[in-house]
Amino acid sequence: MKKHILFGLFTAGLLFSGLAQADFYAGAGIGASFNGGSSSNGEHAVKFKNSTLWSLTGGYETPLPLLDIRGEVEYLRTRARVKDYRTKQLDGLFVNGYADIPLIPIIDPYVGLGIGFTRFDHANSFALQGMLGAEYELPFAPVAISGEYRYLKINETTGKANRPSKYHTNVLMLKARYLF
Repeated sequence: MKKHILFGLFTAGLLFSGLAQADFYAGAGIGASFNGGSSSNGEHAVKFKNSTLWSLTGGYETPLPLLDIRGEVEYLRTRARVKDYRTKQLDGLFVNGYADIPLIPIIDPYVGLGIGFTRFDHANSFALQGMLGAEYELPFAPVAISGEYRYLKINETTGKANRPSKYHTNVLMLKARYLF
């Protein structure tokens, strides 16, 4: 089923890019939650230590006169560690939308929103994320690098012990995109 969805998104992107002259890209990112995030199981809150995140992306960018629009599919993974050295793994598949504002000649600031489906603490849940960053396209290669702030929140879910659980964190990321 996942392969069919990704194939459908890829095919739609190919068709759309022919009409709108979109630029395809593939990318990767690495980041860290600088406050460690938190989880609540209904009775008490648990603080997580700092953890690393990584992501893989694929998408397209449609250049418009004063605004560039990007759409992408992103796989995100982190392993958050609790005080007693247990880890909770988050795997997520997101659909993200970005708006680049090319007003500054060298650096393009952007904002983005994403919605996705995650697996966290042995439970499935929907998640939301908001992004704010700045991107620089290298003049000698078809590569764009960016620094990004992201807020990630997982909606109410049921964890291992069948109790309500929430997860949210603030993330700083470094990303790179290869433009086809």
